[in-house]
Amino acid sequence: MWGFYKFMYPRAPRSMMPKDGDVTTPRHCDFCGNSLAEYRGVLETKPNLVASSDSASHLSDSNSSDSNPQVNKELFFCNYEHQADFHAGKVYSSAD
Repeated sequence: MWGFYKFMYPRAPRSMMPKDGDVTTPRHCDFCGNSLAEYRGVLETKPNLVASSDSASHLSDSNSSDSNPQVNKELFFCNYEHQADFHAGKVYSSAD
């Protein structure tokens, strides 16, 4: 029985295991909501903001304060495809 489980459920390669200094706390993807360890996903620390010319002065004023959550929020994604879809304005739909 031990051999069967060893064959059916092998260990993950060392390249997929966390290394020293990796953050292993689970985070939720901002696109699909899936929970994943931080070292396995894509962390975007300074999100790109698209601002019109009218709101550019408002955004520059709010950058100095912590009142605007969109400016200071870190974004986390499962993979680069979810990051690209999020910034393209697509909406996630589960394929059930």
